[in-house]
Parts: sequence; C-alpha cells; structure tokens
Amino acid sequence: MRVALVAPLVTAIAQPYLGGAQALLADLAQGLIQRGHTVTLFARDDSFVPGIAIEPVNVPDNVLPADFSRPLQERDADPAFFTQANLFLELFLKLRQRSAEFDLVHIHAFDWPAFACSTLIQDIPVIHTLHLPAVTPEINEALRVMDRQGHPQTLVTVSYSCAETYASYTLIDYVIYNGLDLDAIPFNPKTPVEAPLLFAGRIAPEKGVEAAIDIAEKAGYRLLIAGGIYDRHYFEQRIVPKLRRAGGRVTYLGQLERLALWKVMGQSLGLLFPIEWDEPFGLTAVEAMATGTPVIAFRRGAAQEIIRHGETGFLVEEGETAHAAALV
Repeated sequence: MRVALVAPLVTAIAQPYLGGAQALLADLAQGLIQRGHTVTLFARDDSFVPGIAIEPVNVPDNVLPADFSRPLQERDADPAFFTQANLFLELFLKLRQRSAEFDLVHIHAFDWPAFACSTLIQDIPVIHTLHLPAVTPEINEALRVMDRQGHPQTLVTVSYSCAETYASYTLIDYVIYNGLDLDAIPFNPKTPVEAPLLFAGRIAPEKGVEAAIDIAEKAGYRLLIAGGIYDRHYFEQRIVPKLRRAGGRVTYLGQLERLALWKVMGQSLGLLFPIEWDEPFGLTAVEAMATGTPVIAFRRGAAQEIIRHGETGFLVEEGETAHAAALV
C-alpha cells in the first residue's frame, strides 16, 4: 500500500520530538515501511525520520504551535493564521493532483485548515487521527460541517476519553491507542529508593509541571524535569522562579532524545503525571511503564485507561498533590 502521511506543520518531525504525536508519527512511518508499505511523509522541511521519504513543506518561523485557549475570532489580525491555512491548501491541492500515487492519506495535523482542506481529496480514502481532545472551537465546527455534509473520511482518536470529547460534534469511527516498540526501550526492574522522581512532557500549563514540583517537594524527593518548552512565557514566569527557589532539588534537563529519556525514566523512582486537562493519551506515561517505572497521575482523561491503579501506577483525584506525595 502507498501511504501519504500528513504531519503537524508547527514543528519538525525529528528528534527530540516536541510531543507524543510527533513521536508516534515517526514510529508509524517506520512501522509501515517494515511491513512492506511505501510511505511518503509530508512534513516541515527540517524533518528527518530514518528510512522515510519526506516531502518538505517550507513553513515560515511565525507559524507556531497552537494556543488552545485562543478562539478563532481573536486570530483575525494574526498573519500566521492565514499563512498556515494557505500552507494546508497548497499541500492538499498537491495531494489531489498526485492522488494516483497514493492508496491512502493519513492526516495527523490538528489544525482546522487540515480538516477543511482535506475534503479536496475525493478519490482515495482519508483518515484523520485526532491526537488532541475537542479543545478548539474552529476544529470542532470544521468536524461538525464535515459530518453534516457527509464527507467520507475516517476519524480515529487515541483513547476512549478523547473520543467522548467529540460526541457533540461528530462520530468517531475508531479508537486506536498509541503503540510503542518495547524491544527498543531499556527495561530496569530495580531502582534505588533514593532515586529522583521525574516529570516528562512539554512545558505548558495543562501538563501539570507545577503540580509535579509541588508533589516532589511534599514527598521530600528530588525532581528531574524533561521536556521541550512549548509555552515560553509560562516557563519564564511560572517555572523558572520555582527552579531557582528549589535549588538543586529540582533540575530541568531540557528536551531529550528518546533513548536518553528512556534511560532517565528507567533510573527514576516514579514518573509524575499530574495532568490538568483531558489528556488524550499520555505517551510518556506508557514509556515510563515500559522502562519499569511506575506512574503517579491525576485521574483525568486517558490516564484511567492506560494506568492500572496499584499495579503499574497510582491514580489520585485532580489537585490532590498531598495524596500523590504520600504514594511515592
């Protein structure tokens, strides 16, 4: 089968990955190749996935990751908003012209132009994998319109809790959890009790890094923080002061490539996953469990689906940092 994969354009598909969607897309491309399929990845021009043919998209620097709290009507004066719309229009016009080269188009971009423009492709199957919950009104409306007009596209989410957030807008066809190559992840069955705790994820308010710092402090353990800075203002205004106050008790490692991250995970006492939104999956939690490291998470989103309470980790109610600390 000849597969066209369409990536999110806000960041390169290259290590170190910004988030789970980017990592999963790279794994998917390589997995399809290993099964004998032909894969073409349409992605930002500085993307690199070993063994994968990439159709580069020249994305200006002013096209940035989405601000989930910012509705469409507030973006009218933002030139990058229209730049991104034009990028997707050009991309899908190209795919329509080259549709004879592909048997399937699989879209991983979470931007409303990716949904609207994908309707240009009429003669081959189109799949959208939704890596995020229904957090943006413009995407929700695009999905509602596509559903109303009967466009024959398949919608997939990465958890049942994520699927539920779309119930008011469209029908989700399938739920397919994100996967991992367990053979690639080093397993460490024993970790010293004095080992540090770990927070791994992009640095943004909804990921709960502040709560992780609070949990580690209450538990009396050192904390390592690994992840790319998604929200620079939030990092500088909220996280940096906490790092300074904590001294050597909290260390920011920056954004790590996957093997380095897995090694840190395996050497950590536990992964703190105090999410403050409806987490659609939580790849870092699954990666931690694959290394042998348990996860302590707030009971939100897909955490209840991927963590077996008392076996692979622990679930506490949102905001219960003292309870989480007591479980360390």
